[in-house]
Amino acid sequence: MKRILQTCMAVVLCLTILTGQAAALTASERFRRAADIINERGLIAEQSPIPQETIDEDAVYLEDNPDALSNILNDILSGMDAHSMYLTAEEYQAGFSTLSGYAGIGIAVAQTDDGLIIREVVRHSPAAEAGMQVDDRLIAIDGKDVTQTPLSEIGTLLQGETGSTVRVTVERDGKKVDFSLIRETILSENVSARQAAPGVEYIAISAFSSMNDAEDFEEIWNGLDEKETKAVILDLRDNGGGMIDAALAMLDLMIEPKTKIATMHYREDQGGDEVYYSTGGGLPLNKITVLVNGNTASAAELMAGVLHEVGGATLVGSKTYGKGQGQYHLKLDGDYLVLTCLEMLLPGSGGWEGKGLTPDVEAHALRTIRGYLKDAAPLDETKPVRYGEQSAQAKAVCQRLHALGYLAEPTDVLDTPALGALRRFQTDAGLGTRLNADTDTLQALSLACESASSRGRMIDDVYYTALALCTEAAQKPLRYEPQADGSWRAA
Repeated sequence: MKRILQTCMAVVLCLTILTGQAAALTASERFRRAADIINERGLIAEQSPIPQETIDEDAVYLEDNPDALSNILNDILSGMDAHSMYLTAEEYQAGFSTLSGYAGIGIAVAQTDDGLIIREVVRHSPAAEAGMQVDDRLIAIDGKDVTQTPLSEIGTLLQGETGSTVRVTVERDGKKVDFSLIRETILSENVSARQAAPGVEYIAISAFSSMNDAEDFEEIWNGLDEKETKAVILDLRDNGGGMIDAALAMLDLMIEPKTKIATMHYREDQGGDEVYYSTGGGLPLNKITVLVNGNTASAAELMAGVLHEVGGATLVGSKTYGKGQGQYHLKLDGDYLVLTCLEMLLPGSGGWEGKGLTPDVEAHALRTIRGYLKDAAPLDETKPVRYGEQSAQAKAVCQRLHALGYLAEPTDVLDTPALGALRRFQTDAGLGTRLNADTDTLQALSLACESASSRGRMIDDVYYTALALCTEAAQKPLRYEPQADGSWRAA
């Protein structure tokens, strides 16, 4: 999708230059400019352009009613398709925050008894590139002592204009370390992974914000063979899409054969259909399940559909949103024109705009953790549970691991599957893996369940449905042989 991005960036640059060279445009002039762009670049406008008579009439009306600009443009755009819109900068930031991000250095800070402690350093950020670390203590920003500054003000001090410089001083191992950082647009980290069960990897993608997401995914995917992974649960629930380029790059890593994977349909005067092929060589897994729901949309639907039709993946969950069109995001005189410019087509079934994708296995999260634990065995936080122990206390531990998403089928025995789930919880809780459920683990387990209950969390039966499918697939032999040099070959 490089051509899409290059075209979009060229339009943004052109509009920004024109705006900077002239006095502020009137609402009528801004409307004419937007209407011209819609007619020149909009997919639907290729067949149904805005009539010149309408443009002239609305432009005259806006001379006396400039506040009507947004309403007039959005009335026109809504008549073309469901996704094009004209937004103020504030509306755009609120609606597309995963794409627009913020300008900063990429750290998350927490207020503790020891002061302002860095709890997260965003990958690929200025802070990460400069060597800032988790657990560094923040002591100064631009030479100003911030040890007594409220946490609510720290973000304001660290953020600023893209390209501007901020000096940050931290304390590490009793020594001061100074950093001079150039602020960049910081996007959220959208790709995460963990082992769900022996031979089964769980990968969640919450959005496709930038090619950084594709790089993060590549690092995870290329490490699967070292874990002798046999099956993958790919969670695309609540993923509203983003950069098609990033989704296609991830798909190319996953698809085994060299084959057609997607078609992007543009206007004829912008090149018409552009077909994409996989390069082949994806890791031969026994199973891929893709979790979807009503908020899985756009590039996420593209990924789910391609994996289903080409990669043989099983879709689990509920019907997807049904957004099969892509948009340019064009900055226009301080506001934004989000304009449909292409339709995405799957290699077999074609488009899904307005229809969505129907899962192979329908599943829903219908149980609350609070409700489930009301009927669970009571947990005694002072009574450790040993590996292999069969008891009511072991059942209580297993039920809580199930409620939190670590154990598919709770029993009254802390057996091998339950111990694996317990160790994953211990790792996530920062306890380190242990051979039993000791008192520290029991207390952490109880607190985690209380927190999840208070936030109204549901037991993820969609995930457990997929986990059962993947666990069964993981019982079969590996379809590849890991090599000593870190590569693999087909079995």
